[in-house]
Amino acid sequence: MGELEQISRAGLTWILIAQAAILAPHVEHAPLWLWAVWAIVVLWRVQVFRGAWPFPGRLLKLTLIVVCCGGLLLTLRRFNMQAMVVLLLIGFILKLLEMKRRRDFLALCYLGYFVIATQFLFFSNVIAALYGFICVVLLTTALLAVNQSLEQQNIRRSLRTSTGILLRATPILLLLFILTPRLGPLWAVPNPAATAQTGMSDTMSPGGFNQLTSSNEPAFRVTFLGSNPTPPELYWRGLVLSRFDGRTWYQSHSQMLSTNLRWTPASASEFLQHIEFGGREFQYEIIIEPSHRPWVYALAAPRQWQGDLGFGYELRLQHRLPITQRLQYSVTSTTDYRYQVDGLAEWQREQELALPRQRNPQTHELAQRWLAEAGSPQAYIEKVLQFYRENFTYTLQPDLLGEHSVDEFLLTTRRGFCEHFSSSFVVLMRAAGIPARVVVGYQGGSYNPSENYWLVRQRDAHAWAEVWLAGQGWVRIDPTAAVAPERIERGIDYSLNEVDSRLLGNALARRSTLINQLSMYWDAVDYNWTRWVLSYNSSRQQELLGNWFADVNSRKLMVWLSFAVGCALIGWLWVIYRGRRIFQFPADRYYLRFAQKLARVSLAREVGESPQEYAARVGTARPDLKTDVQRITTLYEVSNYGGNDKVVDDLARAVRRFSP
Repeated sequence: MGELEQISRAGLTWILIAQAAILAPHVEHAPLWLWAVWAIVVLWRVQVFRGAWPFPGRLLKLTLIVVCCGGLLLTLRRFNMQAMVVLLLIGFILKLLEMKRRRDFLALCYLGYFVIATQFLFFSNVIAALYGFICVVLLTTALLAVNQSLEQQNIRRSLRTSTGILLRATPILLLLFILTPRLGPLWAVPNPAATAQTGMSDTMSPGGFNQLTSSNEPAFRVTFLGSNPTPPELYWRGLVLSRFDGRTWYQSHSQMLSTNLRWTPASASEFLQHIEFGGREFQYEIIIEPSHRPWVYALAAPRQWQGDLGFGYELRLQHRLPITQRLQYSVTSTTDYRYQVDGLAEWQREQELALPRQRNPQTHELAQRWLAEAGSPQAYIEKVLQFYRENFTYTLQPDLLGEHSVDEFLLTTRRGFCEHFSSSFVVLMRAAGIPARVVVGYQGGSYNPSENYWLVRQRDAHAWAEVWLAGQGWVRIDPTAAVAPERIERGIDYSLNEVDSRLLGNALARRSTLINQLSMYWDAVDYNWTRWVLSYNSSRQQELLGNWFADVNSRKLMVWLSFAVGCALIGWLWVIYRGRRIFQFPADRYYLRFAQKLARVSLAREVGESPQEYAARVGTARPDLKTDVQRITTLYEVSNYGGNDKVVDDLARAVRRFSP
């Protein structure tokens, strides 16, 4: 094998470092045995380089492929996107054992660039982008190292060169990103649903919100295009739960059917016509985090919306597919509304009054007695809220409840949080013959003044009740507000005692002004990254170009600018290619810079003049430069004609310091 075909020590070292960095983001979703295979392959490749072991034969390579594919089938069991990524990682790892010549090395590097892109299927924030850039730098450094001589190989120089190459290309990439026409995706790659999921559940039972209230993960971010509503108005409606088995609440059967959704405001007119809108309208944009579920959140009642969203008769919005990547959508809502004032259908009334028999008998008896004492539904509701206000405690550490959970909560424990209050309140309403249901979603959020948006976290998960009253329609009633009004006014952080606050975790960070400000600034960076980079679609592009060129058709302008930039880029590359200087030795490049510095002071080198003749003429004209000129000339001749590459760095420093 010729020297030009061999893989250098530096090249092998850099490709192993780059491969480790590229594989690292896949630790979370790749099976554990894959990392054992990678360790064995790396060890084998290092031993091959040392000459201790031979390259594996065909039988051994075939065995490794069969073992890896079998492990893939046994661990993942289905061929989804995660399996395809792991299969690509297997090829990226096993390719090390086939890497004998530089062409194999190049193939592995090109495959590495493709593997870097797969991490964005799982992570899409700013950190992922910065880490991806680092991986590209390392892989580019490996490409440089394998093409350098032993004398040229230097860690700092290689990293500086590869980083410089990528930074020079960045302005062109940004320009192409802005101007290239944004086409819709040719296909959709769903994220694996088997991964850990965080977010709202489609059922609710006492204790079910514990995991969410202790999570500081973001659920979604909201930007209001006009004035912001007050915190008590921020009820982010998600699901409506109407079925109750005595302990757990579920969606109604009709709500679970996608055929009951309307996918445009025009087709949803049969539902919208039963809403009487009044008061202020709020226009806002939401960027929701991946939840692997189709539910989205909005203020009630939605009047208009944009995005692939369906509208249900329960005043909820739902995406067509499970949300596996950050999703942006726009909604216009009116918080002052009346819905179904004209009455309920018989099937709906039965659904919103249904209670399981033989469960919570004391609650039924209590409801009948209080209704008789109150005399009217409105007075009964106020009596129940007063009961909550005077006798209950808001806590994240409620007592365990038995078979008759509502009876025990209302008459014995009287300690709980939103799901306990909303569940028991709806049971009290239904037991008194008042149609009622549970609504789950989020309430409140943290306002970020630096970018004017609201951050709603998982711990802001909330449940409240809706009751139907004659002449008023569906009315939102939040019994939690009666027990802990500060939960609605200021958020969950201000509604708990010291013991409960510890359950939320990281109390110092939540109560430290400096840490909170830094957290908000960082979240604003991530928010803008999502809004302007990940959500940069055709409409965003037309809006941006329309702002720049208000009087020009943005779509035509975008096409022509893309064409012009492409032609200019090709022409620029051609000029650079034709006009480039090809240096066989690095010393030539530094000596040319030396001559260019002298040319600026009218001491240009003449055609055919040797380095020594040039040095003598410069020394005669400028005696003050004679010593420096002679030293640079000597270093150049030793490197260029004497074949001593070790003095190239000395020559580079001398030329850099030389100032005629």
